[in-house]
Amino acid sequence: MGKIQIKDFILGKTDAYNEFLSFGKDICKHLFFEFPNIDINSLLEGKVYYICGEKGSGKTMLLKYIETILHDKEEPVFTSFIRFKKDVDDEQRNIIKRTGTTIDNEGTSSEETIDRVLPVDSSINCIRAWQLYLIKNIVFNLEKTEYGVFERNATWNNLCALLHATYGNNHSKRTTHTIIPKIKRGNVELNIASIAKISFDLEWSDPEKKCISFKSLADTVIQFFSELSPIEDSIYVFVDELELSLKKCKQYERDIILIRDLVFAIQYLSETCIEKGFNVYFIAAIRNEVYKAVQSMGTEINKPIHDFGIQISWLQKGGDIRDNPLLQMLKKRIAVSEQNKNVESSKDIWKTYFAQEISNKKIYNYIINQTWNKPRDIIRLFSIIQKQFGEESFIDQRVFDAVKQQYSSESWEELVEALNANYTDKEIEGIRHVLTGISLPFSSKEFEDRIEKMSDSFFEVECLKKRKASHIIRDLYDVGVIGNYGRFPRFVFFGDRDIDPLTKVTIHYPLINFFRASMNYSRSK
Repeated sequence: MGKIQIKDFILGKTDAYNEFLSFGKDICKHLFFEFPNIDINSLLEGKVYYICGEKGSGKTMLLKYIETILHDKEEPVFTSFIRFKKDVDDEQRNIIKRTGTTIDNEGTSSEETIDRVLPVDSSINCIRAWQLYLIKNIVFNLEKTEYGVFERNATWNNLCALLHATYGNNHSKRTTHTIIPKIKRGNVELNIASIAKISFDLEWSDPEKKCISFKSLADTVIQFFSELSPIEDSIYVFVDELELSLKKCKQYERDIILIRDLVFAIQYLSETCIEKGFNVYFIAAIRNEVYKAVQSMGTEINKPIHDFGIQISWLQKGGDIRDNPLLQMLKKRIAVSEQNKNVESSKDIWKTYFAQEISNKKIYNYIINQTWNKPRDIIRLFSIIQKQFGEESFIDQRVFDAVKQQYSSESWEELVEALNANYTDKEIEGIRHVLTGISLPFSSKEFEDRIEKMSDSFFEVECLKKRKASHIIRDLYDVGVIGNYGRFPRFVFFGDRDIDPLTKVTIHYPLINFFRASMNYSRSK
């Protein structure tokens, strides 16, 4: 029986967009592992429109897979992708935020106030702004065709005319990605020529009838949308990369507000579409950390997420380790790689390409222990192996040992991105210094003492003294750097939400090599 070389493994990419660009939708469709707890039909039918999960858990891959399924259908299906991180720049985010603020008694809107003093609190409501943008996105996509989803009647023409008067008549990249038009004193200036032949019942803000309040504009667009007449064909609007700005507190808090209201805008428009029988579906991917940040504001966002959301989880609880979904995903990708090279499929992928024991552990357990229970970890690990040992066809202890340091370093770099939300670069470097060479396991008090002792040698560690050691420990636990030590260890990616403050902690196995930490068994007793 033939074997393929490691360089021929189609492992995919750590980013789903890069994966589809590199391999194309046909191969990516075959690579996708449709794990049991996700009901694809519930997403296609509009019963579920929020996909939640940790960073690297496969949310974008699921969106792209659904898009592939839709494109393979015989009947026409329209799709649109909105990437919050990429498509909504900082200027647009500030404009959206300003639409949600109120006008004071003197008629001065907050967008005229210096931006640094703009309020960022629960009183801001940007739901209208997001509904306007989502409707604009749908209309501009459908307008390119003469038929589909909505009847091209008078209401449709009015809606198109009003949107063009607001955003412009062309579909240039700039117009397409404009979220909200420029607003001055709470008003939007319309291109009158676009609506000259149509009678609108609008609340004009000036005698020349050129400006309209943003509220009136958004409400009119939403009203027109709700009065459209549905016909055949469907459109799916995917919303991805709902991530928070890092480090800058003001932008971080602003983005919490924006994402919160985007979630509600999707819910409200989805309800309208269901009530009116529109074949319009929204599917948004939301990181768990974002959901928790929004929830911490006291907003009842848990209700729509609970009722209309699903959670992507790769955690296996009980059963045969060989059935672990991450292992099944890797196994499927190697099998697809064999087919791609016209090699007879292996009867047992694990025996064909892997040593059965690594570091005195079964190969299955060893691989899972290297991860944070996410597909991205598997892809990162084996991509490094592929780059260093591409000409070989068997993965053994020697191979894993050779890539251990690089995998550990790259894993830490990704965790740093999560720490960036609450820590400065200097503080993160200080944390790295403190953990480097530390004896495991250690207590919060021992961690605090280490900060005190090392602060004279590293000014980055000195920066940490203004924080409580117990709080740093908790934050490191929350992102998966450390966990409680013991016979039954506790880690956040095992589903253990909170750290046990009375039990010593250890560094997650794959990071130990990066920090050159050592296990002191006498300390663990």
